[in-house]
Amino acid sequence: MGSLGTENEKERKEMIVTQVSFGGFGKDVGAKELADFLEDEIGGMIWRCRLKNSWTPPESLPNFQVQNIADVQKTDDYEKVEPHAFVHFASPNSATKAKNAAGRCELFYNRNPLLVNLGCERSFHSNQKRRNTDPFKFFEVCAEIGTLASLNEFLVGWKGPASGVDFVVDPFDGTCKILFTKETAFSFKSTAKQAVLKCNFKLEFFIGEIIEVKQYKNISALIMLVQLSSAPRVFYRTADDDIYDSVPFDLLDDEDPWIRTTDFTPFGVIGRSNSYLISMSPRCGPKLSKAMKYFEERRVPCRSFLQLLKVLEEPSAHVPPNSFFCVPCGDDISFEVIYMVNAVMHKGIINQFQLSDKFFELLRSQSKEVNIKALTHMYCYRCPVFDAYKRLKIVQNWLLKNPKGIKGSRVLDHNVEVHRLIITPTRAYCLPPEVELSNRVLRKYKESVDRFLRVTFMDEGFDQLNINVLSYYVAPIVKDITSNSFPQKTAVFKRVKTILSEGFYLCGRKYSFLAFSSNQLRDRSAWFFAEDKKINVTDIKKWMGKFKNKNVAKCAARMGQCFSSTYETVKVPSKEVNFDFPDIERSDRVFRWDWHINTDLAAEVAEKLQLTETPSAYQIRYAGCKGVIASWPGKDDGIRLYLRPSMNKFESSHNIIEVITWTRFQPGFLNRQVVTLLSSLGVPNEVFSKLQDSMVHNLDQMLTNPDIALDVIISSCGDEGNTAALMISGGFKPQIEPHLKEVISCIRASQLGDLLDKARIFVSSAQWLMGCLDELGLLEQGQCFIQVSSPSLEDCFVKHGFKLSGPNSNLKVIKGTVVMAKNPCLHPGDIRVLEAVDIPALHHLVDCLVFPQNGDRPHSNEASGSDLDGDLYFVTWDGNLIPPSRESWPAMDYSPAEAKTLPRAVTYQDIIEFFSRNMVNENLGVICNAHVVHADQSEYGAMDEKCIQLAELAATAVDSPKTGKFVIMPHLLKPKMYPDFMGKEDFMSYK
Repeated sequence: MGSLGTENEKERKEMIVTQVSFGGFGKDVGAKELADFLEDEIGGMIWRCRLKNSWTPPESLPNFQVQNIADVQKTDDYEKVEPHAFVHFASPNSATKAKNAAGRCELFYNRNPLLVNLGCERSFHSNQKRRNTDPFKFFEVCAEIGTLASLNEFLVGWKGPASGVDFVVDPFDGTCKILFTKETAFSFKSTAKQAVLKCNFKLEFFIGEIIEVKQYKNISALIMLVQLSSAPRVFYRTADDDIYDSVPFDLLDDEDPWIRTTDFTPFGVIGRSNSYLISMSPRCGPKLSKAMKYFEERRVPCRSFLQLLKVLEEPSAHVPPNSFFCVPCGDDISFEVIYMVNAVMHKGIINQFQLSDKFFELLRSQSKEVNIKALTHMYCYRCPVFDAYKRLKIVQNWLLKNPKGIKGSRVLDHNVEVHRLIITPTRAYCLPPEVELSNRVLRKYKESVDRFLRVTFMDEGFDQLNINVLSYYVAPIVKDITSNSFPQKTAVFKRVKTILSEGFYLCGRKYSFLAFSSNQLRDRSAWFFAEDKKINVTDIKKWMGKFKNKNVAKCAARMGQCFSSTYETVKVPSKEVNFDFPDIERSDRVFRWDWHINTDLAAEVAEKLQLTETPSAYQIRYAGCKGVIASWPGKDDGIRLYLRPSMNKFESSHNIIEVITWTRFQPGFLNRQVVTLLSSLGVPNEVFSKLQDSMVHNLDQMLTNPDIALDVIISSCGDEGNTAALMISGGFKPQIEPHLKEVISCIRASQLGDLLDKARIFVSSAQWLMGCLDELGLLEQGQCFIQVSSPSLEDCFVKHGFKLSGPNSNLKVIKGTVVMAKNPCLHPGDIRVLEAVDIPALHHLVDCLVFPQNGDRPHSNEASGSDLDGDLYFVTWDGNLIPPSRESWPAMDYSPAEAKTLPRAVTYQDIIEFFSRNMVNENLGVICNAHVVHADQSEYGAMDEKCIQLAELAATAVDSPKTGKFVIMPHLLKPKMYPDFMGKEDFMSYK
């Protein structure tokens, strides 16, 4: 039995190919004819053959503004695709034989040599699961999208085709799909004429995105109403396929790509509606009952109603033709109020058909403060409200009787309320204003702060907008027969680019693109501004400074410095600043090191930050400079701040020190990248298992053992656990105090979730430290100085986690071998083994990783190419985590790619172009994920050749926001399957 079990497990993990793509067989060939030929020539049964004669014309996009195809000025003058076919063999041996025969030029059809391309490798288990998991298919249904105006009234905004509509509930991947075919116009840049192609459309949503499923009684049909929390993902691909099927069960999809697109309905119905009405034949009753049972098993709320559902056409007067749906604004209702009305509506709590004159009169009858509080309260509802007027009046009256509820919490001086807009391929969501740390620009224009809008581009369901949504590649066989290997942009990309270039209207204001910070670039987010008669985008840019760099990426990054979230502290006149503090040069290189701040000024900054102890270093912005300033005794020459020329990025007259962060205790956690590298360098896996087991044991004891809970919170939570630590120290116990139990449960769930998803393992003998330089030149190459603080309960009483009073006696100088790394780290040489030594002259530096200035290459640069402008380093002195060799692997060369410069000044359109190109080419996350997969699959771990190639690509990708040079992920390095611990639900996985 043991050997049989081993064979079964081997079979589960075995990677096989059963799908093969064919080309070169010429025209006027049918799918059945080709399948018969291949079965005779290759041998083995063919389960499905799908033959295609069409594709999306290159450089074209679907034009959904055209609803009547008869009115289109058609053209047939575009590049056609040669016929090709996607064939699923029953046996992987047949697929291999077909590939080998074509490789030997032995496979001909009508004297034409066939081109063959093997499909994706998939696990035997995945293929079996697809064949054995039957979807619930409902054919020839009536699909309608609209709004549930009341429990028994549905307003239709769009109705699907009269025939050919299918609805599928698929337990295989936990999705629901609405499928249909329609003729679609495709527009070109070069001509007003349009191509017309028949296309398959797919609206897909996950089971977890269903709010509720309702069943209604009807004599002639079974009616199911599905309400969603977000819009479905919309796909299309060209149709007119000739399909031959020989088996009744479902197969995995082939390589013909489904292309993401935008809302195809005439008036943006998908973008403003969340209810989908599916009507089907009574003969589907037994199957529908099984589907409903599946929904209930997946914890989807399901209800049945005996009354009839009244289905009506929606009033056209309520549908404004905007690029995304929002309520128009009246002059007598403030922007803040109408913005919150949109937020409540976008969430689906109320719908646009409830917003009557009576509703707006009710808003006009109360103050702005009452209305904002009332609408904010309604935004927190989970279920829709069918009478918006009545509900708003109830909440307003309650607030008037309880005026304390109207007063909002005071926004601290360093913070600001920011309006946010989420834009997806089909929708836009206004979010209630969020309090966040301010920045230089928002502080300057605080009187107009409500005109700044943070816009984030996301996928439906608030997922990240990945590359596959913005662009697509044709199937590999099409690349072979057409030499078309370039990615094509999707309609979603055009939507994003148009919004960036042309701006948009929201609540009566026209918003225009302004700028973005480096973090926003990674998040696909940017600042927009609504100009008025007093301030415009040009005025803001002029105040920010002079940006003369002719590299687009660097110019955009310089502008983004002004939008870094910072604490405003001490004003320092330029006469008290030395801007020419010399750079340090080694081997014809100029390295960026930290700057100096004299101890008196450092203490003033700490006082502004309400810190009771002066940190050793700050990460700051000052004028056009960025970097780290370390506290050092100054000379009595009137100079208080010393800055290096290499850190000055642009000209600015701003003269206030703005602080991003500062040195303090930050608990040390391993992550998957560090674990992978340490394991590849010889650290036994048992070491990580013991650390993980210890962490899980302590987390499991938190709800029953207050002492362990307090220790976990103080040692591993940083400032986030202050409230819980104070409650436990005050005698509260989680067993009897509900709030404390909830807080501890959240801490436990968060750390367990990070442990599961990111291998984030707590290490008591480790910390995250800010890097700085040994200005005295006492450290030799290979050495470092580390003095760390220890957390204590007293830290919880202070705003930013420093002692209440008295000197910090919990300091420890680390001596001996240490390991340090900086994220992201993919190359074995990114793990640096250093010798920590005690240098008394450096004892004023706490919670810093002090690097030597001696040596040909900075150790900071050896670790992932980092520099000392605020980077944090994971440092551990746990002997079990030191590689057995106790030496560093040779570091990778992180010389930056040459930055491209323009022969002219950078324009706003250049920056918009860079932002949009970055969205399509940002591959760092994909590269890091691929590194995990290949390291997991290879016996060499991170030493595998593919992992080394990925590390080199990652180094270029990290610098893309600075250089503008993007990397393309090679097809051979793209994983075909992912380990199950990565949680890639959309991809094939293995255990």
